[in-house]
Amino acid sequence: MPFISVASDVNLFYEIHLSSSPQQATRPWLLILHPLFLDISFVYSYVNGPGQLLERFNIILIDFRSHGRTEAKASPSCDLWTLTADLAFALHKLNLPPVHLFATDALGSEVAFRLCGLFAPLVLSVCLCTVPPSEEVGFVKTAFQAVMTSWTNPDLPEDWDASVSATQWWLYGPRSTYCSLDVLDAWAGALIRRYPPCKATHALGSCIAYVERESPPSSLAPLIKVPMLALHGDFQNIYDCPAAERRFREFVNIPPTSSFRIMEDTPLQMFDTFPKRVKEQYYPWIDNLLALPTNPNPPRFATKKQAFNLQESLERFAHLLGDPSVALRDPDTSDSFHALSDDKISTNAELIQTLETNQIYKFSIAGGGAPESWTGASFEEQNPERFSRRIQKTAGEGGTNMVEEIILAITESTAEEDLI
Repeated sequence: MPFISVASDVNLFYEIHLSSSPQQATRPWLLILHPLFLDISFVYSYVNGPGQLLERFNIILIDFRSHGRTEAKASPSCDLWTLTADLAFALHKLNLPPVHLFATDALGSEVAFRLCGLFAPLVLSVCLCTVPPSEEVGFVKTAFQAVMTSWTNPDLPEDWDASVSATQWWLYGPRSTYCSLDVLDAWAGALIRRYPPCKATHALGSCIAYVERESPPSSLAPLIKVPMLALHGDFQNIYDCPAAERRFREFVNIPPTSSFRIMEDTPLQMFDTFPKRVKEQYYPWIDNLLALPTNPNPPRFATKKQAFNLQESLERFAHLLGDPSVALRDPDTSDSFHALSDDKISTNAELIQTLETNQIYKFSIAGGGAPESWTGASFEEQNPERFSRRIQKTAGEGGTNMVEEIILAITESTAEEDLI
């Protein structure tokens, strides 16, 4: 399998899909960032579906840490800068030219901001599906922390169920308005297979970098100078449109071709709920960008690798953080790129150790650890929870029996109800 090593015991899984164009060698490259909790297989519809991205680009897909087929343990020092450096190191080691970025969700957007600021020579343009706040504040921060605790260390199946339902509501909104059951089932099936309570450290590794993110230094925004298309859903319960647009306007050096657009009647997770509408926004924008007249060797069509000095990148990161000691770290590992304090790293290490101990005794659920699509397993083998007989109507009662768990919120049994 194709893996690229970017740090000790961190091997990123990647796939390269070469352009179907006769001019394959001169086609630009596109890096699609998959959503939080999911993996690169969830963006195949963009690679292979209508609209033919492959006619425009060579495409590279990379699984983040604790996602998909990437091999990595939860690290106490891993933050969004680390995930960003993972990608930069991968592009460098694969000898790829600068890429266009397509971020499918809030996690990808945060990584994209950092990648095109700290590692500017590697990025040509950015499309964002959601502009999140730079950090969570107030009741939202408290809610996210509570959800992550129930997600990684629940006492009862109902606690885990509640955390997943809350996360699904955050991403998709009331499904009767926005989503089909197929979309929700695909999302929920991935969570059930990959992150049951008996895999708590893996679950923590998937989300802690985003949930506990801190605002990047204000000096980052002026470093971002590439064209940027930002699409933001108007489901405003958590990430409202005015705040999203204000953050977009912080990028004062992006060119006039950049644009912030509100996607009406659309949740945060728009890449899979409304892929056609996303493509309708992205394709004309990127086609116009690629068609702009420029110098004889247009950077947007760059096919040659850019110079990438690891030590200089680390020094630039140190300057960005205002911490000279950062430049003394090992430049040859992406683990050196983090902004966490020693105290925070120690706290995270203790949490990981606690979860490693607890998860031995934690429960799984129907479907937890089921085989993935890339194993060749059948749909029923991948999603046994959808064929489980555990949910039975108790005679004379209107509810379900004791094992409500995750199924209550995500399968056909609640097709006419909204998530709470």
